[in-house]
Amino acid sequence: MTETATTFETAPEPDVAPDVTTPPSGPAEADKLVPVSEAIRYRKRAQTAEQQLGELRDRFTRLQSQLDDSRQTITSLERRQKIDALLTDSNAIDLEAARLLTEISVSQMDEPDVASAVNELRRQKPYLFRRPRGTIDSAMAPHVDPPAPERLAAERAAVTGDRRDLLDYLRLRRR
Repeated sequence: MTETATTFETAPEPDVAPDVTTPPSGPAEADKLVPVSEAIRYRKRAQTAEQQLGELRDRFTRLQSQLDDSRQTITSLERRQKIDALLTDSNAIDLEAARLLTEISVSQMDEPDVASAVNELRRQKPYLFRRPRGTIDSAMAPHVDPPAPERLAAERAAVTGDRRDLLDYLRLRRR
């Protein structure tokens, strides 16, 4: 065999199927043929590039999921900060309980609106919030009558045991 014939022969390789080339039939085809060793190198480079492409796709998918997780975390932290600010402005007594109830109601909304959720919570559970200073809601009447003078004189006579206090009490009682 001649030297040019050996360059077009294929060497068997375990990973790559043998490349069968036909001898050139004309001058145009001879220019298109590549030596076998160079073809094997090109094939190995292509396989390496495909493997790297697969690894890069996997890495891109992981990074994309991390980005989505980070965005969700940022959104939830911003919402929590807004809820805390509104609950603090509304004078919430138990901030943790009020925050949890507000987060539940916001998560159930089609379009999350923190301000309306806090107002709804304030309306439904007023015991979680302090009352403004001017309002009095108690079981006692707002105006208490002073005790009767006879009662005060009787208490004074009982405490001191003095005869004059006892006489004052008896005089007031006769009237």
